[in-house]
Amino acid sequence: MNMPMLQSSLETDRPLKSNDSSYEQQSGQFITEMVMSVESLGAGQTQEKQLQAKQLLDQLFPLHEGSHRDVTGYVIDYHHLMAYFEDGRHTGLRYPQHFVAYLGDRNGPEAILFRNGDGCHVEVTLGNGKGTGMPELVLVDDIQLETYTHLNSVASESHATLGLRHWVSLVRADGQGHPQVCSENKEYQSKDEADYQLGISFHLNSFSA
Repeated sequence: MNMPMLQSSLETDRPLKSNDSSYEQQSGQFITEMVMSVESLGAGQTQEKQLQAKQLLDQLFPLHEGSHRDVTGYVIDYHHLMAYFEDGRHTGLRYPQHFVAYLGDRNGPEAILFRNGDGCHVEVTLGNGKGTGMPELVLVDDIQLETYTHLNSVASESHATLGLRHWVSLVRADGQGHPQVCSENKEYQSKDEADYQLGISFHLNSFSA
């Protein structure tokens, strides 16, 4: 797989498990399997990709009740992300602090941004429904994992280490079937209705702040 050497702290989200090493192994293995699945599944295997994407969300950002695979809509309710099901039930995240920002309308966000306990972001882009007039399961257009490479800076007095932020797609693939990797500035609306910006470069000591 032709990708740069990247680092991520997603595998060590301490609030989720009392056994840190066990959770680290589970999450790291799950992410590896997701990246490999992008290369193994063809462009037409949409249902399989949807199932795997929602399994990843269940693993990393579980709901208080139910599964992401059964969600028909997400709504931003005050500072909380709420998930709605076909029968009218709704629930929040098991760990509400993982939701930090969004794009679009509060009653139908285009993208949802999560942040784990170590500061790693995951962007979930939601697709459009078929417009049948009936409740439809949410479509996950993409899941982008925030990773970074080191850019050592010796020019500053603090000798701060700079990082270059990358986003690795866990659903979309490039023309050769590899997961897409991009670097770009991203802007969101925080759950407190403030600007939430993620630039291409940043100080690594602020990654887990």
